[in-house]
Amino acid sequence: MIDLIQAILMAILQGIIEWLPISSEGQLTLIFINIYEIPELEAVTLALFLHLGTMVSVLWKFRQEFYQIINKNEPITRILLFVTFGTAITAIPLVILLKNFWIDISYLFPIPTDILFTIIIGLMLIFTGFILSKQPEQGIREISSLTYKEVFILGMIQGVAALPGISRSGMTLTFLLIIGLGQRDALRTSFIISVPAVLGATVLEYLLSGFYLSSSNLIIGTVSFPYILVILTIFISALIGLVTMNTLLSLKNIEYNKFCIGFGLLTIFIAILTLLVSNLT
Repeated sequence: MIDLIQAILMAILQGIIEWLPISSEGQLTLIFINIYEIPELEAVTLALFLHLGTMVSVLWKFRQEFYQIINKNEPITRILLFVTFGTAITAIPLVILLKNFWIDISYLFPIPTDILFTIIIGLMLIFTGFILSKQPEQGIREISSLTYKEVFILGMIQGVAALPGISRSGMTLTFLLIIGLGQRDALRTSFIISVPAVLGATVLEYLLSGFYLSSSNLIIGTVSFPYILVILTIFISALIGLVTMNTLLSLKNIEYNKFCIGFGLLTIFIAILTLLVSNLT
């Protein structure tokens, strides 16, 4: 059973790292496995559950945009519909593959796949930064300028993040900056499209993994989560996630290429630090 301290620490960590270009699912999964000794696939499911809190923070932060979606107001509705479709096309097969073959596949790599993919994301962001530094005009497009094709591809890229270690925010942010969105619009778009991804992934994960509700606990595999901790975890991760979002959106006067390179270096640093810590445990 997850205790109070563990739940609070994991909720805080989720709220901080969810919006950074590192895989919060991957990092939390490593912690669950190496420190709490939870089986690997159940650790993935539990890490995904924590995303519900940061999803709540997105719904609150961008409540006006989601109100427009409910009222079918373009272009936000169009973006979310096409992103959701593209995400499902890539995410569903990958999740099924993960559940059936992930443990066997992970043995093919010399270091944990979560860390390997995180380093790759960091390198992609640094590469993106160098590409942006060579472009004469950067960040001049707005969200409303995205085409159907670009939004669909964005969704497919987001779906790849169903694999542990692949950063959803890192992948989507990289793509949006490359096609010319400004830093703030790229961040806002990445935040907003996370909602259908989290909802869909949570439903699919729980259907494949199996879970049930007792009189006092949410039970995922062999892991028991008291309802009071469910509520507390969602609240804390939502609160911390909101603070993190506001911090990122408040960054101004930063050149986009330096923004990407800085995020990429931070991603690689955290991945290496995680590898060192996991080797010590």
